[in-house]
Amino acid sequence: MLKLALWQSIVVLVVALAAVGTMTAAVLKMFPQGEPAAGQVRPSTDLEAGFVGATPTAGQHVFDAWSYRVQARYAGRVRVVVDDSTISVAGPRAPFGLYRIWIWLQAITLALVAPALAWAAVKLDWRMLLVAVGLVLVSTAVMAIGAGVWPGMGELPLVAEGHFEATEFDLASVTDVSVGEWATDGMPVVLFPYKAGIDQIAADRTVTFSAPDGFGHHVRYALQMYSVADAEALISLLEGVPAE
Repeated sequence: MLKLALWQSIVVLVVALAAVGTMTAAVLKMFPQGEPAAGQVRPSTDLEAGFVGATPTAGQHVFDAWSYRVQARYAGRVRVVVDDSTISVAGPRAPFGLYRIWIWLQAITLALVAPALAWAAVKLDWRMLLVAVGLVLVSTAVMAIGAGVWPGMGELPLVAEGHFEATEFDLASVTDVSVGEWATDGMPVVLFPYKAGIDQIAADRTVTFSAPDGFGHHVRYALQMYSVADAEALISLLEGVPAE
């Protein structure tokens, strides 16, 4: 029953190549191999970790935010500290290798839905519809498990070592500042089933920008601020407008 005629095999193969190829290009776009970007990874300070009693110095601006799981790899609650010339982001962070595996797993399983549907259409086989549904569920489960695990796992360094991983970089290295555009550089393709819903949550208060990740890459940060006023204040600082 699962054996395909030649024309059916060609249709399924073409759909598979197109879907997997499109998804592969999207993932590769998320992790470009460009010129090394400046930036320093270091243990967070007490202020960046959010410890009670830590207060900013004169000229420092502190923001609490919630980070989307984009290429900067911060997940969940983060603290942003901006001074006259630098900015730092600290909080739970997914390991680079595991993050890439997570993206690839959900991307490829989602891409395989298309050839499964094509197979069901040319063969009129309801079993392949079940395979397609199963692939959607697997991709969704991978996405949800990673999104839920990263914040908790990222808290372990704070518990074990007393600090988060902080990334510090020059304000001059920040580019492409915007509001609401949390998914860029291939991520809209990888997360297209969920993007519209997340867009509604991200509107108005999510500050996004490109900056060094401390490991030689220029990546996307997406930080949902806790108020519109905080979002506007952070954007002003990132764009070089003096805070009031």
